[in-house]
Amino acid sequence: MTRKTVRLTAALVAAVFLWFLATLPPRPAVASGTVAEAIRARTVAGAFHVHSTRSDGSGDRDAIAAAAARTGLRFVVITDHGDATRPPDPPAYIHGVLCIDAVEISTNGGHLIALDMPAAPYPLGGEAGAVVEDVMRLGGMPVAAHPDSAKAELAWRDWTAPVSGLEWLNLDSAWRDDSRTRLARVAFDSLVRPGPALASLLDRPSTALARWDQIAATRGMVGLAGHDAHGGVARRSEEGSQWGVPGVPSFGLASYDASFATFAVRAVLDEGLTGDAAGDARRLLDAVRAGRLFTAIDAVAGPAWVDYHAAIGATERGMGEVLAFGEGAALTFRSTLPPGAAAVLLRDGVEVAQSGTGELRFGAAVPGAYRVEVRSPRWPVPWIVTNPIYLRRVEPSTTGAAQAEPVPAGSTVLQLDDPGRVEKDPASTGELASDGVTRTLAFRLRAEDRASQYAAIAIPLPQRLPRFDRIVFTGRSSAPMRVSVQVRFDRAAGARWIRSVYLATDARQIVVPVAGLVSADLPQLTQPPPFESASSLLFVVDLTNASPGQQGRFEISDLRLATTLPAR
Repeated sequence: MTRKTVRLTAALVAAVFLWFLATLPPRPAVASGTVAEAIRARTVAGAFHVHSTRSDGSGDRDAIAAAAARTGLRFVVITDHGDATRPPDPPAYIHGVLCIDAVEISTNGGHLIALDMPAAPYPLGGEAGAVVEDVMRLGGMPVAAHPDSAKAELAWRDWTAPVSGLEWLNLDSAWRDDSRTRLARVAFDSLVRPGPALASLLDRPSTALARWDQIAATRGMVGLAGHDAHGGVARRSEEGSQWGVPGVPSFGLASYDASFATFAVRAVLDEGLTGDAAGDARRLLDAVRAGRLFTAIDAVAGPAWVDYHAAIGATERGMGEVLAFGEGAALTFRSTLPPGAAAVLLRDGVEVAQSGTGELRFGAAVPGAYRVEVRSPRWPVPWIVTNPIYLRRVEPSTTGAAQAEPVPAGSTVLQLDDPGRVEKDPASTGELASDGVTRTLAFRLRAEDRASQYAAIAIPLPQRLPRFDRIVFTGRSSAPMRVSVQVRFDRAAGARWIRSVYLATDARQIVVPVAGLVSADLPQLTQPPPFESASSLLFVVDLTNASPGQQGRFEISDLRLATTLPAR
């Protein structure tokens, strides 16, 4: 190679390097304006949805807390994958950062984060609605994870389930629709400006925001931004190919430091953190449950402070709260503001007012869910997103998830008197007893490794069934557990349609509408055969909500098919 070629090559490399430097994402802008010191003292920034080496993250709790401390965060919610049977670690301050333990649960309707919940008495999983029901029964807060993920198995899809919150933004989802060339450029940028580099992948998550607004128009729904931080790219245990090595920190693209520098969830507490881990965690979780929080993209601008409230006369409410709608309702929003940015007020997702001064006042003539976005002209993702204030014509007792109405039992069309038989895998045991009214199954699942262990009561159905739209029975068990109610069709190659139900030690009537059954076959079917052609009805204990070696007993009595349909 000649000297001229060497010089030209060096010049080209230098030019490319300088071009890369010149086209780095901008540094965070300086936001100006003032918010009352009392509000700032009660506002704490943190990270939500973080994975450690307990599942598919690259760092342990100490490493995560250290990264959070370096980026100025005050709390971290760690959400390792699991079935919720592991007792959560008690809250603890590590490197000055309050660490709170939660869990991310895989369901057949996407992933769900269970926050502020004790250990479950049995594994949680399977049907999405059943998992939400269990989380709420155990006192937890169910949050729909990455609803706009490009991977269908990750994205939450069951919006009939009464989740209490959703991730309007998820950092892990942001890079999944980008090319490797684009990600390589972001990896270079991360060496210089890690937070802005990751923020450059953030588009406006229009679908998730629209879903949030749609739900919030009818009931309370907490919006959170999830870091989904693994300490590197694609370290999910359920994915076949990964960048990086689990357990080894990634210091470039999507490291904990880079993720935490991108944005933060900011909770507004009733008082500032005190240093008492248990008490501070309780106040923080109460604020999250109530929706007293906002998200700020720190890589876009800073500092981010918000004071947002609504009032009628002397009655005032803040983010996440309900104000009974009436004459004179007014909303006031104040925040710091980057150059050229504007605060936009939305009612049920529709823009109704905006201001470029850092203060917005609005007289509300129409009830609705009012939230605010602060938009910076240089970035597609909003800089600040608040939770709504709910102006309702009638103030409910809570802004939480809607309570389900009792399901009517309907009129009996067929009493199922056949005692049935036991079906099980070869190594599990099951003994069925019946007195003509009550069927009792005593079972023990095989104790070795998970290998499709199950035990079930199988009840044959008459060949010509009357028209029915629900299955009704009284059930109880020796300990809290879940049983899968399954309708099986012999003529459809063994197709099964299922619904998980909760059994406790006290007897209660259970109504299973057949319209709520889902396909158990893979790939899932979308349309069942006529239920009048079903061949058998099963009550199944399996590894979806049980563990190898588990034993117990459950009872099914007064079993019948019923309908609320008019006679033909």
